[in-house]
Amino acid sequence: MKRFIRAVLPAFLLAVSVGQIYAFTNFSDEIAKYIGESQKDVQFAFSLGIFFLGMGAAFFGKIVEKNIRLSTIVGTTLFISGLCVTAIGITSKSLALIYLGYGFLVGTGTGVIYISPVKTMMLWFPEHKAIAAALPIISFGLGSTLSTIVYRGFGFGGPGSLFSMRFLGFYDYFGIPSNPQAISSVFYAFAVFYLVPMAAAACLLKKPKIQVQSFGHGIPGLEFKYLTLSRDSYFLRAWLFMFLNISAGLCLIPLAKQMMKSPAVGYGEGLVTAIVALSGLMNGGGRFLFAWWSDRLARRVNILLIILAISAGVMTLSFWPALIGLALLVINACYGAGFSVIPAILADNYGMTNISKIHGAVLSAWGFAGLAGNQAAMAVSKAFGGYGEGGHGYAAVVGLLVIAYSANFVNVVTLRRSMAKRKE
Repeated sequence: MKRFIRAVLPAFLLAVSVGQIYAFTNFSDEIAKYIGESQKDVQFAFSLGIFFLGMGAAFFGKIVEKNIRLSTIVGTTLFISGLCVTAIGITSKSLALIYLGYGFLVGTGTGVIYISPVKTMMLWFPEHKAIAAALPIISFGLGSTLSTIVYRGFGFGGPGSLFSMRFLGFYDYFGIPSNPQAISSVFYAFAVFYLVPMAAAACLLKKPKIQVQSFGHGIPGLEFKYLTLSRDSYFLRAWLFMFLNISAGLCLIPLAKQMMKSPAVGYGEGLVTAIVALSGLMNGGGRFLFAWWSDRLARRVNILLIILAISAGVMTLSFWPALIGLALLVINACYGAGFSVIPAILADNYGMTNISKIHGAVLSAWGFAGLAGNQAAMAVSKAFGGYGEGGHGYAAVVGLLVIAYSANFVNVVTLRRSMAKRKE
């Protein structure tokens, strides 16, 4: 019960709260219409948020190691203040304030909160490190769904139906359809809504009183430094794995709907909607399944080879356009899996003492991939004529992903050899 109160519950509350960052697309259109900017310019706040998420995770790892409660308070303060600044930016129709609030403050706060519970969970559940690390990461994905429900609401049936119930989300409560300026009130409401569980989690989250393995397999006197880490071949390959896996995922996932509707594929609206809805479940399921699988492997790092072999294989099959829907589901699962298994793999190599710093540093790859992946896919597609009749954009993007996953497979083979040599 103590493990649940001090680790599982607060980890869930924190991760499901900051997962709200992935729901930005739900209200970017309303923001763009109200402030008079293009949706592309408004949506850039999300790209900035992902970049600063990676940077926040990288540079706040030291605070997480020293004082888990302080790091949670810092992350919560940044996240909540970011929502409020975003609201002020909307009210004043200032894109710069929206970038500051959602891009910098919400993004950085999310990065700090993202890594805070991971080490704590692994310390409480040392026999199942990958599953323990995966729980808050899975909850992070669920946060987008929760935010969507709270914002948009949902209903059952219609007038006269047996189930004519209606949950009023912020979208209806503040009357946004008839009063677009009320979108700013939604962000103030989000700030209040998320402050309660995050504050409770900050009070509950606590590390167990146990001795943990130090940096460098417990070698006495070996002090952790970022400069030392930046010269470490294992770390650099782990960083490259995350960068390539995330970039490849972001090449496909945001553009999959457009690709499935293209003349080369020709999926119907109903099938596209069903696949997009199911892909979210595959993302969460992949995080859990591969984490569970990695806990049962003699060499945990082999799970990365499995993830990349599956990804490269399904993208190769997707040169046949009819299979792009299947590819989206599988890539979502493997994309999520990369996040859930990497903390335990790093812990196997470096020990637990500085794992928050190391995990955070690796996640800086997330920030750069958030800026690179989607843009790379759009550039390649445009260069080859797009997805319309006569264009070869579909095949070009698929080819780009096959190359990326194959190169990453080679990278992980060298990472695996590096780890084997280190242990000799």
